[in-house]
Order: sequence, then structure tokens, then C-alpha cells
Amino acid sequence: MVHEVRSEYSHIRVVDSGSQRALYFIGDSDLDVVETQIDLRAPHVLQHAYARTAMAALLYRPQAESCLLIGLGGGAMVRFLDHHFPRLRLDVVEIDPVVVRVAREYFGTTESPGTSIHVADGREFLQRSVARFDLILVDAHLHPEVRTDSSGHPLSLKSAAFYASVRARLNPGGVAMFNLIRGRDADAYVDGIRREFKAIEVYRPAGTANLIVFASAQALAGEDELRARARALDQHGGYGFSFEQLLDARAASARIQLSVTPS
Repeated sequence: MVHEVRSEYSHIRVVDSGSQRALYFIGDSDLDVVETQIDLRAPHVLQHAYARTAMAALLYRPQAESCLLIGLGGGAMVRFLDHHFPRLRLDVVEIDPVVVRVAREYFGTTESPGTSIHVADGREFLQRSVARFDLILVDAHLHPEVRTDSSGHPLSLKSAAFYASVRARLNPGGVAMFNLIRGRDADAYVDGIRREFKAIEVYRPAGTANLIVFASAQALAGEDELRARARALDQHGGYGFSFEQLLDARAASARIQLSVTPS
């Protein structure tokens, strides 16, 4: 352990294992959640399958020029986007100032000419913002408590009013991503998103407890177009994963879901 601190929202530890550095949120019942993991030798390479899957948002909104990320953690997604898509205007909203400090001091996540980090509640930020975004990525979690559901999703970020504010701040053709944790509240969470957006896609990253939901007020791109976009990105290379393999994994997961017979 290289650092430990408590904030109003979390009990935080930073732990090293070889070149891997992880940000943990420590629970009250021996439940430790890995919020972020990076390789100190290549901090711009995403280590978590859920974070790589979340980047499939770039397939649904190619040539995105602006992105809002709600939830910072250690800043793995920020490091990835800043490195690979430096022209993307990125606004990051994090409710916990201690997390912002830890991300800066222990994960090297800082503001840059194209990236701004705001200490604010994501719901309130959207309500008062006049900016519009091509992508809105919602990746905010706390340990389960009165302000969250059973999986730690902030209740303020899973209401019809919040989804309406996300829609209002998306550019035409824009896409939102919601990172969910599978649990007893997950189906209701997905249904709530489905009611408020015209189209959604659900990914289930293998080996994780995550559900990654992409949503849009317009129809989402079809399979052939997604494949073409994925191949174009993969030809550029250097991301540390294949965008087309994200689509393969989505298709395999869908086949597994269809083959399961309800009990």
C-alpha cells in the first residue's frame, strides 16, 4: 500500500503490485472494489475489460469532438483518451475532491489544454451546463449506502430527470454510456435507460460484473457500419485492444444470453 485516505464519500487505498497500480474503495464488510488499475509503464493502456468495452462508444459516435465523463476514479479513461484522441475536448466531473487529488498525485491524471476536471455532482453539472457533447460517459460508483442502490450506483444518476438532462446535453447523433454493476437493481436500471432513449445496446464484458449500456436519442449504427468503423480504428492500432474484438465479445455474450433457459 502506497497511500490511504478517507473522504466524505470513500475510504481510498492506492496499492502497487509490480508495475500495476490500483485504486481501491474499501467497504465496511471486507468488500474492496478496484475502481481503477493502470500499468505505471504504460498508463495510457486500459487494463480493465469494462473500461475497454466502454470505449466502444467511439464506434457509435466516430470523429467525436467533445466528451463528458462523469466519475474520475484514478483517471484511466482520461489517460487513454488524452493519449489516443488528443483533439477530443474532454470535461471530467468528479464529486469527491479527494479522488481528484489522489488521481493527480498517484496516477498522473491532470488537466491538459483539451481536458478540464471539475469537482461537482454530475447531476447538478448537467443541469446547469449549456455545453453539448458528442459523448457522455457515466462511470460513477460509491459503496452501497443511503445515497445509492444496492450496487453503489448514485440514485441521483439513475432517475428519469437525470436521463433527460443527458439527452438534452447530447449533440444530434450523440451517444451516452452507462457503466452498471450486475445485481438485483441492474434490470430496473437498464429498463429505466430504455424508457428514456430511443435505442440502447448492452455489452457484458467477460470476466467482470459490469454491464455497459450505450444509449442514444436516435437509432444506433448497424452491425456492418460498426464493423467498418472498428476495422478502421484497429488499422490505426496501438490501443492495447481490438475494437472489432469488442464487437465479437458482444455477439458471443448475446448468444450465451439467448441460450440460457429461464428457471
